[in-house]
Amino acid sequence: MNVIEDYQVVLIFLLVGVAMVVVPMITLTLLRPKKPSVAKEVPYECGMDPVGDAQVCFDLRFYTDALIFVVFDVEAVFMFPWAKVFRRFTDPQGRPQTGFALAEGLIFVGVLALGLVYVWAKGDIDWVKSLRAQRGVVHAAGVVPTLPAPEAETPEPEAQVDDAPVAAAATAASQHATSAHH
Repeated sequence: MNVIEDYQVVLIFLLVGVAMVVVPMITLTLLRPKKPSVAKEVPYECGMDPVGDAQVCFDLRFYTDALIFVVFDVEAVFMFPWAKVFRRFTDPQGRPQTGFALAEGLIFVGVLALGLVYVWAKGDIDWVKSLRAQRGVVHAAGVVPTLPAPEAETPEPEAQVDDAPVAAAATAASQHATSAHH
């Protein structure tokens, strides 16, 4: 068996997977009705009308923690198959080469461990940081560090309700009540 025969199944699986995505997309693009409207152009947000700007600032710790998680998750994905075939590593003559395979695995884990030490030293793993370590903290000699004052939020305008019909009805009801007592 040559290399191409070994990977034929993988190639077929890849082609079928790509076809399962591309063929429905092309078919639906050709068959769907094309009736654009303003309502269809509005972004969909869980059934609610979108309010405010889409460019919202969020804490980058969420992003960095997610990337760190992905890196170490992928490490685990690569380590399981390596551990599964560890004892089957041989040289071209069929002699076991577990020492070489172990060295490759240790180098891989070592590089990732260096990355972990780097992000740990940089403080990206610390979820709650001290005031001194946070950006934007005001430092002054003899003064306890404080965070910058938050920007004043502008209150949303209240809905204008026409109270005239309600007031007229209340006045009529009170006049009726006073005339009933006399």
